[in-house]
Amino acid sequence: MRIERIVTRQGHPVPKAAYSPKGPFPPEIFLEPEIITDYEPQTYGGAPIPDGGTAQNNFQAVKKFTCNVCSLILEEQYLDSHICPEY
Repeated sequence: MRIERIVTRQGHPVPKAAYSPKGPFPPEIFLEPEIITDYEPQTYGGAPIPDGGTAQNNFQAVKKFTCNVCSLILEEQYLDSHICPEY
């Protein structure tokens, strides 16, 4: 297969140096956002999310219970399988 080089004319003007983007957009779009490190988390109008609340547990904190016999603190998911270590 033969390769043939064809010299063509540039269809649009090429800038001599780099410059900021132009177009129908306002220049504020291209500004870097300010990073804020000292802020209070917002709840977006709802109740504050408790510690331990995640999307998996429907933003509810993990409930903890104390055993009346051995005074061990247990999470709700371990109540059924709890066996007091002393007895």
